[in-house]
Amino acid sequence: MPATRIPPDPVALGSIDSAEVRRELSLVLESASFRGSKRCHDFLSYVVTKALDGDSESLKERTLAVEVFGRRADVDLGENSIVRVGAREVRKRLAQYYITDGADDPIRIELLAGSYVPIFNRHTGVFTEVEPEPVSEPAAAPVRIPLPETKVWFFTRRWNFIGPWWMALAVLAIVLVPLSVWRIAHPAATEFSAFWQPAFDAKSPLLLALAHPLVYHPSSRATRLNEERNGPAATPLQRPIKVPPEMLDGSDYVPVFDQYVGFGDMVAAMKLWALFSQRSHMIRMKMADKLDFADMRDSPAVVLGAYSNWWTMELSQKLRFRFAFCGDKPCMVDSTSKKEWTLTAKNDDGRSPEDYLLICRLPRAETGGFVVVGAGMTQYGTEEVGRILADPEALIPVLKQLPPGWKARNMELVLHSKVVGESSTPPEMIASHLW
Repeated sequence: MPATRIPPDPVALGSIDSAEVRRELSLVLESASFRGSKRCHDFLSYVVTKALDGDSESLKERTLAVEVFGRRADVDLGENSIVRVGAREVRKRLAQYYITDGADDPIRIELLAGSYVPIFNRHTGVFTEVEPEPVSEPAAAPVRIPLPETKVWFFTRRWNFIGPWWMALAVLAIVLVPLSVWRIAHPAATEFSAFWQPAFDAKSPLLLALAHPLVYHPSSRATRLNEERNGPAATPLQRPIKVPPEMLDGSDYVPVFDQYVGFGDMVAAMKLWALFSQRSHMIRMKMADKLDFADMRDSPAVVLGAYSNWWTMELSQKLRFRFAFCGDKPCMVDSTSKKEWTLTAKNDDGRSPEDYLLICRLPRAETGGFVVVGAGMTQYGTEEVGRILADPEALIPVLKQLPPGWKARNMELVLHSKVVGESSTPPEMIASHLW
């Protein structure tokens, strides 16, 4: 019997030198994944330090609420989910780090769902081989006692007449009965499959069209001025430019195209990749501005992201609900009722306490193929759209609100979500249109 392949178990804390873990923690905290969130930085630093000091028992939700987030000791944890939201964000940022900068790190820090105690794995990149346990000698086969010859002859003759029909009925029973039982027990699960059926049935790969945000790099002159005023960086990491505005001009901001993907778009793409990979369906991923009508016609497509995705803006401009700007704020516009949903509290850094999401399912898109558009006005909404589209438990409640016959029709759904910490809360549908 061949050896069984199993993933390696987490290495106990005592099996890894604490100095190795501290070095790994330093690398993680200095990475781009964590530099943008002081709260995630402090959370991970606190729980890892406590674990290394042998004080894992203190890593409880109330303790973290007080020590990391500055809440009062009598905080009502039922009403205040800041610790749980913070832990989810740390897990997302750790996942992002270990598929980018930390892909080759020998030590990995993990924070499993449902726990605030970190574990430390020694990453080898391979599975360990486990030899199967020895199997005892099989018992002697039972003695077969043949039926009387006349009985055998009768059964054989009868089989010649009813065998094929009996076999056909047996196969139908084997296939249809469990399927019917499953449909009765899981009636809504077929709704999720119906939503994606054109893509699941397609022979060509699913096309993921990613947004292409415009990013500005500081010029060489701006970087040099920054170092002259603030000193060179201790390590060659990206850092903000701290130079008086009057010392810079427009040429110090260099536009960079097609080199970056937004974090929310990336998370949404990963969830959809996992959904279709589970069904052994091939996937292609391309920047939206590199696609033409032929690509969208020949393959089912999912278009992710709003304002920075050319195809989202192109497809939605002819639909009832579309992205726009109301004054200087991003908004969603209903071209029929002229209603506007605006992110009035959105900051210049992209943060907002709420978001509006758009889901379009177009079996008959103008491209000629099956297209799904999923986007929020901010990264939080786009990330949440990815979760909804890839998770039956999230998508089915939305589909249940639609009228019968939606499967063969185009649809647009507008949803609203609050943003708590770095995550979007489960949204509610506030408008829909089918045609």
